[in-house]
Amino acid sequence: MHSRILQSAAGSRTVLHCHGDGSATLQKVDDVSDAVERAQALDRQGAHTTGMGDKHAASIPIPVLTQWAAQRGKTFADCMQDDALLKQFLQDPDNRVFRIWKGAL
Repeated sequence: MHSRILQSAAGSRTVLHCHGDGSATLQKVDDVSDAVERAQALDRQGAHTTGMGDKHAASIPIPVLTQWAAQRGKTFADCMQDDALLKQFLQDPDNRVFRIWKGAL
């Protein structure tokens, strides 16, 4: 098996893995550590409310929400149009690192 990076950008890369039997796998790797650090910094600063008075509940990287949705047979667009689905993401303990305001949704 050999691998080759097809695309690389800040925090993201696409890798082609050739398995030697005629099959191949594309892997998309996203580094979301900066987004996690940003959400934690905003929480520490107390930036829990927007200028319009709304709660700033989370800062979610698009690749994270896209993958979470795909695992449930949904799309990113589904999450943006369905408040209950987005609330499900925000209430998942695995996603707490993206939360800024920790109050009840």
